[in-house]
Amino acid sequence: MAPDDFYASPFGVAYSAYMERPWLSRLISRIVWGGDPRPYYESMVAIGEVPDGGVIVDCPCGAGAAFRALDDAAPFRYLAYDRSPAMLRRARRRAGKRRLAAVELGQADVTQLPLGSEVADLFLSYWGLHCFEDPEAALREASRVLKPGGRLVGSTFLKGDGSRRQRALVRDGRGDFGRVGTEAEVTAWIDAAEFRLERTERSGPMFFFQATAA
Repeated sequence: MAPDDFYASPFGVAYSAYMERPWLSRLISRIVWGGDPRPYYESMVAIGEVPDGGVIVDCPCGAGAAFRALDDAAPFRYLAYDRSPAMLRRARRRAGKRRLAAVELGQADVTQLPLGSEVADLFLSYWGLHCFEDPEAALREASRVLKPGGRLVGSTFLKGDGSRRQRALVRDGRGDFGRVGTEAEVTAWIDAAEFRLERTERSGPMFFFQATAA
């Protein structure tokens, strides 16, 4: 199923709705996935740590769940990309409703972003790596657009070495899953993209990471 078809489906509508509500996201994540997404919401403090005049890249931005960390006077550029038109429509509505002038939305593939090299201070990679056919290329592109010392903050689903439920639900090519890695594989991909991994946390199949560009 094409990205827009999948995220325009009832699943995409429900997913967008509960990700915008941390309490509901925690409930659904515990019941369905056996994990706790709180580190995802907590990691958004990185947005407020970007210096005035800085640049944030959010890809894939989904329906704009990370916009919760912005206000209408954000002193930086916030470039939000997704390959799904359905998700971009939801993100545009959310940015408009909150009057977030810093947000600039565009459709793009995470492996070919319309940006120069070394332009971003922060790259948000939330719930995207497990959707891609080539997650290593996505991480290399994040490394390319980040300034030296810039931060990568993200989350993804893992496969392979968890509970029976995790092995049943998290499979390559199922739903929106593309090529899903184990924890060892994901950390190896981050390292190979020339990031210095600084922090990881895991809850069930959910993996949260922070790294710095070399």
